[in-house]
Amino acid sequence: MVTNNHEVEIKFKIINSSFIRKILKKQGAQFIGKAFEKTFRFDTTDKNLEQRGQFLRVRTGFKNVITFKRKIENKKFKEREEIELEISNPEKMRMILENLGFTKILIMEKYREKWRSDDKEIVIDRLPMGMFIEIEGEEKVIKEMVKTLGFDFKDKITGTYWDLWREFSKKEGIKDENIIFTSKKVKTKNANF
Repeated sequence: MVTNNHEVEIKFKIINSSFIRKILKKQGAQFIGKAFEKTFRFDTTDKNLEQRGQFLRVRTGFKNVITFKRKIENKKFKEREEIELEISNPEKMRMILENLGFTKILIMEKYREKWRSDDKEIVIDRLPMGMFIEIEGEEKVIKEMVKTLGFDFKDKITGTYWDLWREFSKKEGIKDENIIFTSKKVKTKNANF
């Protein structure tokens, strides 16, 4: 969850999402819904934003938003400053950003399921490289949820999906920088969402 333009989260790779749903229901979490999300990540051709630990995206799915993120040093969690604004026309926003010099564009596709309780947001994501759960909230709340779900905190992932994709595509010999389902070499295991 974003509080005061600040987000703290971690991920875990999962194989089966049904046990997570059962625990979330038992804990009284509210099911928000499912959506296919498409993210357009913008940078300069020399990747100036990435080199500075910054991230600029337009995302469609649950809603259309433009988001700016900046890394905050944290060894145990993924922590970011996040500024997000709902937009009405993602295509026109893309055109504006390209005209401002953000011409390096990467695409990410994912199926996302959102759950929320008072102090945390849990999402279940299916991407071309597998399924993941993301837990977002205060550090203490995240640790409690990790324990409730039966995960081992040492197995957490603090990298981004882009980081995971680079590792996966290198291992699988995939040349595409985009995280998309239509890539011929990507075989989505665990297609059940």
